[in-house]
Amino acid sequence: MQSLRRNIVALASLPETESPLISAYFDATEAPEAMRLLLGIWSSSVRSTFCREHQQDFEEAKRAVLDVVADGWPPGCRSVAVFARGGESPMKMVVPLGARIEPSFHASELPVIFPLIQAKDRFHRYVIAICSEESARILEVTLGAVSEELLATTPELRSRLGREWTREHYHHQKRERHRRFVSEKVEIISDLMSRRGHNHLLLAGHPRYVNRLKDALPKHLAARVVGEISKSPNGKDYSSILEESLDAFVAAEYEESIQNVVRLHQEIRRGGLGVVGIEESLRAVRDGSADLLIISENLPDEEREALVRLATLRDVSIEVCEDDPLIDDYGGVGCLLRYRVEFAKSWAVEEPVI
Repeated sequence: MQSLRRNIVALASLPETESPLISAYFDATEAPEAMRLLLGIWSSSVRSTFCREHQQDFEEAKRAVLDVVADGWPPGCRSVAVFARGGESPMKMVVPLGARIEPSFHASELPVIFPLIQAKDRFHRYVIAICSEESARILEVTLGAVSEELLATTPELRSRLGREWTREHYHHQKRERHRRFVSEKVEIISDLMSRRGHNHLLLAGHPRYVNRLKDALPKHLAARVVGEISKSPNGKDYSSILEESLDAFVAAEYEESIQNVVRLHQEIRRGGLGVVGIEESLRAVRDGSADLLIISENLPDEEREALVRLATLRDVSIEVCEDDPLIDDYGGVGCLLRYRVEFAKSWAVEEPVI
């Protein structure tokens, strides 16, 4: 996720030139040849919209994109974003993604980054703990793909029964080992979520083992549990659980998005820390008072790109809303504020002249 953030910041920081820049989003679950054909159909109609000089730059950028397609998709990705520009300031950037993005192609003076922003918001990182009696796989999932995997196991005790221990001693040791096993899982989860800054935790497995882990979670981790999946892995294959976890996470993200919009609605009603509309939102992001930019995917492309580019450069968090009537009624965009500028100005005190 950090590399995606760095790529988004780098793209948002690119200076504008007269040469067209191609932003191409490919579905890597489709054959490269199919995506190449889509690009060809799009480019044949777009090329004529540029003057002759810029048509040459466009073709140069297109060749750079086609080179990426010809090399095939990077392993493990479900989408690939390619940004390329020709002319006097050539550039090329390839961004593989673990989540699927709808194919789209754009040619403009600046890169189109909203699909990356949307993927980052929708498929943010989360942690899932897949529990069984003997082990727990603790996975970090980033943009739909496993980015880190940790394993906790409980030691085998059966061989010592009758040889070194009585049955009562064996069951006592078994309970103690399971207690330590659960504590180890909690420690691993806590360390991973703290180290990576995660706010979402999913639990999966047989309800008996999920409940044991859930009961052992400290309050700060229990508050971050956003879903449970009552399914055990098929041996070492946990792909179906990952698919369900992604659906559960997206649903939780959607609920958080609604809560943020409702909070914005409440702030606007009481004249509090919120503004709506394109101009007011741009002003809040520019002057540093914006805490969260809430933007509809239905906002026109040009305005949407300007807002997310500025928010990225100002390090303002972005929440993308999908078909939300509340935010659409506000013109498709709003901001939750850290403070109101007029209040900040009224509290400003000039330094005394000595």
